[in-house]
Amino acid sequence: MQDPVSLFIIGIAAMLLLAFGIIFFVVMYQRRVIRHQQEIKVLYELKQQELINASIQGEEQERMRIASELHDDVGATLSSVRLFLHSAAKQSGDGSIIDQSRELLDDSIQKIRNISHKLQPSTLEYLGLQKSLQALAESIGRSGDLQFRFVCHQDLPSMHENVELSVYRIIQELTTNILKHAGATMLSLEIVPQQDSISFCLEHNGAGLTDVTYQELIYKKGAIGLKNIVNRLKSINASISFVQIVPDNFRITITTPVER
Repeated sequence: MQDPVSLFIIGIAAMLLLAFGIIFFVVMYQRRVIRHQQEIKVLYELKQQELINASIQGEEQERMRIASELHDDVGATLSSVRLFLHSAAKQSGDGSIIDQSRELLDDSIQKIRNISHKLQPSTLEYLGLQKSLQALAESIGRSGDLQFRFVCHQDLPSMHENVELSVYRIIQELTTNILKHAGATMLSLEIVPQQDSISFCLEHNGAGLTDVTYQELIYKKGAIGLKNIVNRLKSINASISFVQIVPDNFRITITTPVER
């Protein structure tokens, strides 16, 4: 028969073992709950990413459809009308009215081509992001609304087509907003490739945004352009910052990772 001290020690050991067992069970249960919550979070983020990508893909498909209709249908029709006017001008003694009509048609055809190019930039597919951004800068500079300086410190590496398209659309939207709202006379786009990322820096001398005003605007009703920018940034894991350098000088920096 065991003495009371031995029974007491055995009882304490059993209680400690039970306590350790309960603690182990609680810790493992909490770990499993945390792991399950993390899995749910990852699935939610993946689902959100899929929805954003599907939205962007649908928008691009609609842009392509409209661009094709403008170029193939409306553009072709106006070109045919131009040929008829040219033929009528040869048969008519006074062609001044016809010449004026032809000039208006030429202007309309060029505008449709410009709109078609904005909706579906062919240079992006054939020449890549760097040449497309340079062409965008030159096109805006030729309009006479402002001086547009383009600087790329070295050739851009090849990136996934979705990344190139998203970066192009973001910069296109930002430059459009600057033209509409900033009242700028000078604009520059500087591209700085780095080891694992690329920075696209837009700088202008008009009225601009800071990070604080940008965050305020994207949660307000409207601001569709800025919200589209947010979605495109999320789709390529890129970031954006708005900085006021001096009272009449603002810089926007888009930074996108590069997969080597």
